[in-house]
Amino acid sequence: MVVRALTPDVGTVSLLAKGVNKLKSGSLGILDTWALVELEFGGREGAEMQNLYKCRLLDRMSGLSCDQQRLAAAGVLAELAELGSPPGQSAAALFLWLQSNLEQLANGARTPSLLLASLLKGLAELGLQPDLELQSGTSGGAQMWFSPASGGLVVPPDGNRPDVHARRLSPTTLAVLRHLRDQPQKHAAANLGEVEQCLTILGEFLHYHLERPPKAWHLLHRRAARTTRRP
Repeated sequence: MVVRALTPDVGTVSLLAKGVNKLKSGSLGILDTWALVELEFGGREGAEMQNLYKCRLLDRMSGLSCDQQRLAAAGVLAELAELGSPPGQSAAALFLWLQSNLEQLANGARTPSLLLASLLKGLAELGLQPDLELQSGTSGGAQMWFSPASGGLVVPPDGNRPDVHARRLSPTTLAVLRHLRDQPQKHAAANLGEVEQCLTILGEFLHYHLERPPKAWHLLHRRAARTTRRP
């Protein structure tokens, strides 16, 4: 089996796990998606793939498989973590960020609000945090817009829509974004309707800066659509 793993010390690594599917290997069923595993590996320095010597299961994150929305959220967060964790470089901050959020999702945290708070934190770790602050001298009643190409909050002097793609941003939506940026641990108290609007905004922001949407993003929208159509 070929395994792609995120590690805190050396970023992402590709591992060749020989014989792991044999009943007597001691590793059967351990190397699974989302599993938190203790690994021992090594090989020739500079090789594209290392050899896995031993592994031990710490947490299977089994709660993620109970809900498609949790799995989709996990996929979006894992993709961001991988983007910020190139091989051979320390990725301790993103590793701990991903581990913490996967554990919360697996334990039943409210997915949309946790995902929003997690994305704001993850974007900050990647140096892509959107600008959410008003410029000095801006009137508090001015019309606000969110533009991915402009880096976030935009307040045109004339109040008209910016020349680039932008969504109108209400004071309430801006307040939710700021609140979860500054206090992500309080995500459960956020209004779900505002959270969905914020996720739409951040989805477009990710699409622009990654030059494509995260691979699992469309699954979040499909799940949300089915949820809103229930009687």
